Amino acid sequence: MTAPVLAPARIAVVTGAGSGIGRSITRRLAADGWRVHAVGRDPGALGETAAPCPPGTVTPLLLDVADLDAYEAAFAGVPVVHAVVANAGICRQARLDDAFADQVWRDTMRVNVDAVWRLFLTLHARLADGGRGVIVSSGLGKLGRPGYHAYAASKHAVLGLTKCLAKELAARDITVNAICPGWVDTPMARGDLAKNALAFGTTPEAEYDRACEGIPLRRFVSPDEVAALTAFLLSPGAAAITGEAYNISCGEFFA
Repeated sequence: MTAPVLAPARIAVVTGAGSGIGRSITRRLAADGWRVHAVGRDPGALGETAAPCPPGTVTPLLLDVADLDAYEAAFAGVPVVHAVVANAGICRQARLDDAFADQVWRDTMRVNVDAVWRLFLTLHARLADGGRGVIVSSGLGKLGRPGYHAYAASKHAVLGLTKCLAKELAARDITVNAICPGWVDTPMARGDLAKNALAFGTTPEAEYDRACEGIPLRRFVSPDEVAALTAFLLSPGAAAITGEAYNISCGEFFA
């Protein structure tokens, strides 16, 4: 009997894979049959991400995305990819009169913008024709919020990058889209709620309830819901979609 011909593995790179949205995206893609290079700087966290996945589907790749000189070495063993998911990011608050505001700006831009640029600069030639790119922006990439100057500006910036990459790579049938989450129930979001609670003299639970008051569906998005949208944008069914920015916010953002 002739052995069945196996379909070639689809290779994805996911940054920020050690927790939150990146962890859920990695696990969803692994469940869907992708081979995922899970990028992060904490080997223990990446191991936790990979633990429930089918054996051999997730390969931890250690990289601090803020180290812009480390990309070539980090990806030296990755000759081809079929999807790039730029998910890693930070969210820090600083108002204009905060002494640390300029440092927050610089740190945020390095992780949320420069690192996304460097990821695609490093991998674009290895991205197979017909491949996919997804950049995780934010609802604040379309709107604004006091004290979130650096974060909102960085997420606006990667929407511009998404549009440019989509047009430049279209000749190779590569699509590039952005996802704009609202509040997602992740450790980063919970940390933000804790900071707000300290600032306003409340509790994280009270801040969660207050945030939900401005969300029509009265809840946060789950990381798995963002992963599902990502999986769709990487699928053959999304081949005609490029240069778009999808809100996923339980109705918080319509822009």
